[in-house]
Amino acid sequence: MNKKGLLLAVVSLFVGTAAHAAQTSAGCGLGTILFDGKTKKVHLILAATTNGSFGNQTFGISSETLGCTSDGLVKADKRIDAYAEANFERLSKDAAQGGGEHLGALASLLGVKGEAEKKAFFAKVQQRHEALFSGDSSALVAGLRTL
Repeated sequence: MNKKGLLLAVVSLFVGTAAHAAQTSAGCGLGTILFDGKTKKVHLILAATTNGSFGNQTFGISSETLGCTSDGLVKADKRIDAYAEANFERLSKDAAQGGGEHLGALASLLGVKGEAEKKAFFAKVQQRHEALFSGDSSALVAGLRTL
């Protein structure tokens, strides 16, 4: 079997699981799926290298599989999840202080518009800080959606 055939076989195996892969700073592609849930630098480097190898990221973007979209952008929900995961500690600090750059960016991603709405959002997050940040970034996003 040649490289293209092997890659196609591996890709088809993971296409069904692409919807469950968390978007990371490594982007979309087979590497992101293979290293799903791993956040250490070495895993992100391996994921990015795998994503860039053999054209699998290009395949994912053009076919809208492997966690990719045709416009190359991360889908809105994935973008929120990825941001919360990458900035969890900073978000916790901002939330404890009742606002900040990282929490403001997350509020924007969640669709909170206007200064008055953001202030109200910051106050709710600060008030519920302990509950919101007692789990992982997925639990945080789920909790923020219920505010």
